[in-house]
Amino acid sequence: MIHLFNPQIVLATLLAFIRDAPSPNSSATTAAETSAEYSPHFDITNSWANLSPYKEADGFGVLKGVPRGCELSQVHILHRHAERYPESPWFDGEGMETFSKKLKNYSRVHNVSVGTGPLVFLKNWKYLLGRDILLATGTATEASSGADIWSKYGRMVYRAPPGMAVWDPELNVYPNGTRRAKPTFRTTDKQRVLESAKWWLTGFFGLGHANTSYNLVVIPEGNGLNNTLAAEHSCPGDLKEGTHASERFIPLMVKDPLARLSNYFPDDFNLTTSDVLAMMNLCPYEYATLGSSSFCDLFGEQEWLDFAYNIDMRLYGASAFGSPMGRAQGIGYLLELAARLERKLIDSSDTSINTTYDNHSTTFPIHQPLYMDMTHDKVIIGTITALGLQYFNYGPNGMPSKVSHAVPRKFQLNQVAPFGARLISEIWTCPEEASVEVLDSTFYANPDLSDSKNTTDYIRFVLNGAPLPISDVVGCEHSKNGFCKVTHFLDAVPKLKEQAMYQQACYGDFKPGHQVGDGRPE
Repeated sequence: MIHLFNPQIVLATLLAFIRDAPSPNSSATTAAETSAEYSPHFDITNSWANLSPYKEADGFGVLKGVPRGCELSQVHILHRHAERYPESPWFDGEGMETFSKKLKNYSRVHNVSVGTGPLVFLKNWKYLLGRDILLATGTATEASSGADIWSKYGRMVYRAPPGMAVWDPELNVYPNGTRRAKPTFRTTDKQRVLESAKWWLTGFFGLGHANTSYNLVVIPEGNGLNNTLAAEHSCPGDLKEGTHASERFIPLMVKDPLARLSNYFPDDFNLTTSDVLAMMNLCPYEYATLGSSSFCDLFGEQEWLDFAYNIDMRLYGASAFGSPMGRAQGIGYLLELAARLERKLIDSSDTSINTTYDNHSTTFPIHQPLYMDMTHDKVIIGTITALGLQYFNYGPNGMPSKVSHAVPRKFQLNQVAPFGARLISEIWTCPEEASVEVLDSTFYANPDLSDSKNTTDYIRFVLNGAPLPISDVVGCEHSKNGFCKVTHFLDAVPKLKEQAMYQQACYGDFKPGHQVGDGRPE
C-alpha cells in the first residue's frame, strides 16, 4: 500500500518546529518533602528510559566528525516513532488506569477525597491519557527530526546549491542530470508509526512539497505478519525474560516510596507496588501529554535512576543481548540494508522480511541516496544487537534483577531508544588519498566522486547523533573511528545472519527461563 500525506493545517506544522516544552520539575528543584533533593545537574527526563524525549546521545566512545575529502553517497535511516499514549500492559497503561479507578472507587465508596500533603493534588487530578496513539508532542519531534535530517544529510546527498533552504523536486536527479524516480519511504500501519512517518516527511520535504514529493509504503504489522519494522510480530518466540527480570526488581525499586507515600493515603487505601509504579509512569506520560506532571516531584533522584533501570532491564531482556530473540528481531533490517547496498531485490527469506514488498522496486527501491524506515524501539535495539555491538552487552547472565538499586551499565534507553530515536547508516566514498582518521567538525560541500577511480566505500553507524564503536562487529574488526569498509561489512552479513539463529530463536523448542548472554538461544 502506498500513501501520500496531506498536512492538515499550516499552523500545526509550524508549531511542530518550535516546541519549547517546560521542564517537568520546573516549579521545584527538589522532590516533594517526602524524598531527597536532586543534584544540580540531574535532568529527570534522562531517567525515563524509552519514554525520554529525544536528545542526542552523549557519545559511545567514538569521535564525531566527517571524513575530509570523502563523499556522503548514501544515508539509511531507521527511525523510531515519537511520543505516544501508553500501551496496554499492566506495567504501563493498564496499571495507570487501574490506579485511577482505585482512587475514584475509594472516593465514591467513602465519600472522601484521597491525598494529603504532597498528594493533595489528587483531589483535583484526572486521568487524561488515552491508548497507543501519537501525541501532538510526537508530531513536533518527528517534524523537527525530518527538518534536521534534511539540513544535515538531505541537502548534501541531493546536492542543494548555496542559498537553497528547503527541498526542491529539481534536486531529485542522478549526477548526470537524469531524473530519479520519486523517493519511496516505508512505515508500518500502526497509527503512531504511520503518523510519525508522515510528520517526519513533512519536516524533511517542507510544506510546499510534502504532498507530491514522495511515496510512502505502508506495511501491515501484527501477529504472524512478516515485517522487519515490527519484527517481534514475525517471531513468536520468548519475549518474557526482560519482563520477568523487571517483575523481580519492581518491588525492590518501590519499597521506599511505597512506605513513604502510604502516609498520605487513608490507612485502608492499601497502596500497592503496582500503584507506585503507576504513579512513576504518570510522570513521563503526563509530561509528554500536558507539558508537566505533579507526579514527577514525588520521587527522588535515586528512585528515578532505578525507574530507568527497570525499563532498561525489561527491554534488554526482550530485544537486546539478554533476549534469545534479540538478534533475530534486528537481522531482517540488516539483511535489507545489505540488499540496498548491493542494489538487489529480495525474493526469498527465512527471517522477518516480507518478500511481497522486498521483491519489487516500487515498494523496495534500491537506487535512492536516502532511505527512511519508521519503526519501533525494539527494532532499533534488535538491530544493534544483531550487529553484535558488544559495547551494549552487559554480560553472560544479563542485567541483574535482585539488586537494591540501578547498576552501572552502557545499555541506557534514553541514549539508545528515546522517543524519536534514529539509527543512521552513513555510506562514505573516499578517494585513495583520503583517510577516515582525519575528521572535520562540519560538512560544507559534498564532492562528486562518481567518476573517480580507486575509491573505497565505508559504512558508519550513527545512533542518535553519536557514532557507534564497531571494532567488535564481525568484518569490522579493523575499523577506524567507526568506519568499516562496506565490502567487509557485506562479507560478514551471512555470519551475522547465522549468529541470529532466527529459526531456532523464533520457532525452536527451548525454555531458557533466564536472560541470555549474547542475544540468541543458548
